[in-house]
Amino acid sequence: MDLFSIPEAFTNKLRLAIISALVTSEKNFKELQYLTDATSGNLGAQLVKLEAWGYISCKKEFINRKPQSTYQLTEKGLSEFKDYVILHDFTTL
Repeated sequence: MDLFSIPEAFTNKLRLAIISALVTSEKNFKELQYLTDATSGNLGAQLVKLEAWGYISCKKEFINRKPQSTYQLTEKGLSEFKDYVILHDFTTL
């Protein structure tokens, strides 16, 4: 990845916030919504894109008869996020 070829996943503030939130651990939809302060519709749309691009994976299950989606970074997502952060060395801003 070079300075002028930023993956589309990192060109949107919400997608970048989602990926950043998932670096430490998996999160469910409500946790991501709280952390990003996104609407359900916007968050859902961005999660679908990130999953389609292979940056995150989604596990769906029922907890106490309620559906719950849990998201985590894939190896691709973590690797490209690390490359993005290292390449752009935000500590010098």
